[in-house]
Amino acid sequence: MKNPFKKKDDTVLIVTLFAGAVIAGTIAYLYLTESGAGARKSLKHKLKKEGRDLAAGIISDRTGIKKKTLKKVADHVVK
Repeated sequence: MKNPFKKKDDTVLIVTLFAGAVIAGTIAYLYLTESGAGARKSLKHKLKKEGRDLAAGIISDRTGIKKKTLKKVADHVVK
């Protein structure tokens, strides 16, 4: 039988709610403000650049083609 006087540990619930609130606030900022639109555009550009660099590095390691050449190809493919 369970002890009705034992306290429950709600740490995970509190941390999850806090993380959800932070994520929701960030999304609201990015989509509901003008400065958030600029931040989204900048973030999108950086992510595309990092993705191209990562893909070029992986393909270069596997095929032996120079990374510089693959970056040029990726720039034409991903706009």
